[in-house]
Amino acid sequence: MKLSQIIFLFFFAISIQGCIVGSVVAAPFKVAGAVVNVVTPDVVGDTIAGTGDVLDTVIPF
Repeated sequence: MKLSQIIFLFFFAISIQGCIVGSVVAAPFKVAGAVVNVVTPDVVGDTIAGTGDVLDTVIPF
């Protein structure tokens, strides 16, 4: 009984968070964009970070 309540709460918490897979896939691009912004012009880093934003939007789950 207790295990089923824990599992239910776990899935409920995940469902409230939204698109977790897209966020996980986009995270490396956003971090790389921020790092590249330090070394190169902002346009280059913003383009890499923008790729992460597009991936986060496109992945539906």
